[in-house]
Amino acid sequence: MSSLILISCKKEVIKSIPSTDSTSIKTDALKSDSAVINPSDTLSNLVDKSVIGTHLLTESSISSRLKTLLGTDYEQMVKYWNTETPFTKEGDILHASGCKQHDCNTYSYDLYIDTKNNKINVYKFSQSKLTLFAEDDHQIVLKDSLLQDLNTKKQNANIPKEK
Repeated sequence: MSSLILISCKKEVIKSIPSTDSTSIKTDALKSDSAVINPSDTLSNLVDKSVIGTHLLTESSISSRLKTLLGTDYEQMVKYWNTETPFTKEGDILHASGCKQHDCNTYSYDLYIDTKNNKINVYKFSQSKLTLFAEDDHQIVLKDSLLQDLNTKKQNANIPKEK
C-alpha cells in the first residue's frame, strides 16, 4: 500500500516540472524579441539591439525574405555574421553590420532596412568585391553617416565610393 502512495506522489512531481521549466520562459522571451510582423510598425524597436541577439537572420519573419533575397549567399551570411554592430536608425533606414570573426576583410555584410518602403538591402564585401542585394530591385538611398560609413568600407576594400 505504501508503494502505491509513493508512485502516485512521484507522478505528481513529474507533472509539475514542465510548468517551472526555464527553457519555455527563454523561448517565449526570444520569440517576443525576434518577432517582426510588420517592419514599418515594429522594426524601430530593434535600435541598439544586435542581429544575433534578436535572431533576426534565422528566426524572424524577415529571415525568409533574406533567404529569398540572398539565395545561396544566405547561409554564408548567417555563418559569418559573428562580429557585429547593433542596429542604428537614420531617418527611415535601419542599419546593422556583421563580419567573419577575426577576418572582417574577407567577409563583411551591411544590412539596411527601409522601414518606410518595407525593403531590404544587403551589401556583401568579399575579398575586395562588393555585391548589392536589393529586394525588388529597390536600392535604398543612403545619406549622411550611413553613406559615409559605406564609403569608408568601400575605400578600405579598394572599391570606388558612391557620390
